[in-house]
Amino acid sequence: MIESLRRLGLLGIGAISITEEKVKQVVNELVEKGEVSTEEGKTLVHELMAEKKKQMQDFDEKISKDVQNAVGKAKIASKDDVSRLEDKITELEKTIEKLLEK
Repeated sequence: MIESLRRLGLLGIGAISITEEKVKQVVNELVEKGEVSTEEGKTLVHELMAEKKKQMQDFDEKISKDVQNAVGKAKIASKDDVSRLEDKITELEKTIEKLLEK
């Protein structure tokens, strides 16, 4: 039974969509029915939440890469690009001021 729950949570619907509250609720029901021990329940909750965290990190990394690729393809200026341009404009303004003073 506990292995089926692991597969359901980790593979079937994905840990990202599971809330800790819902996992605890289901595990508590299993403990009350005597299908799993309290210790097995705690282990299961911990494993599911650890897997959720891992899946969230993987998801965040994938989204970040996808956004970076899209920005690169769209040729949108990055924050660093804008900062370099601002610095260059400041330099040019100073140069123009010096030339106008002469």
